Order: sequence, then C-alpha cells, then structure tokens
Amino acid sequence: METYVVTIYAQFEHANEVADYYTGLQPLYEAAEGFIGRKVYRAKTGAMVKAVMATYSKEELSGNPEEAHAQGEHFVMIEEWESIQHRINFGRGLSKEHHMKVIPFILPEHSHEFYSEL
Repeated sequence: METYVVTIYAQFEHANEVADYYTGLQPLYEAAEGFIGRKVYRAKTGAMVKAVMATYSKEELSGNPEEAHAQGEHFVMIEEWESIQHRINFGRGLSKEHHMKVIPFILPEHSHEFYSEL
C-alpha cells in the first residue's frame, strides 16, 4: 500500500469552490483501479491562533512570531493506493480541462508526495 499526501492553499474567497471540487472527485476515485481510500481535510483557519492567544500571556508569546505560510485556506488530502503507479495513472486520466476547474482558485504553495509510515 502507498500513502499519497497533497497539501494546497486555496484563495480565501474561493475556498468553498475548492472544497466542492476535491470532494466532488470522490466518485472518480472510487472507480479508479488500485484506489483504497481517501480523506480530505479543510483547516479550521484561525482556530489554533485563537486558542494560543486565549491560553498564553503576551509575555509568554513575546519573541515567538507566527510562522510564515501561504495566506489562504489550507487543505490536506491523504490517499491510499495499491501502488504508486496506480496513483500516477489516476492523475494522468484526468483531463487538463478537469484540472483547470480548480487551478485558478489555488495558490502556488502546495506539496504532493508519497510517504512511508514511521
């Protein structure tokens, strides 16, 4: 089994369209050869900062600036496949027109890679 993880940032004003796009792909995944399972996560943007600010004093937070990151809505997708090639074949099977439905709404910061469990 292979684990494939994708992270993206969507433009805040288009986060719902990005969510709809990625969840709407589920039937295509279900029909794909070698597909095992998939989870799609959308960040609760601001929840961590709000919790930290409510928990720590200003003195405790001084000198600890917020980490730099893309200014958009963060999404994480975790997929399980029988093999790397099955995932590659799935991606190749989607048309460029299909990908273009979401490309205008996402920021350039992203990652996608296969992972091994530790």
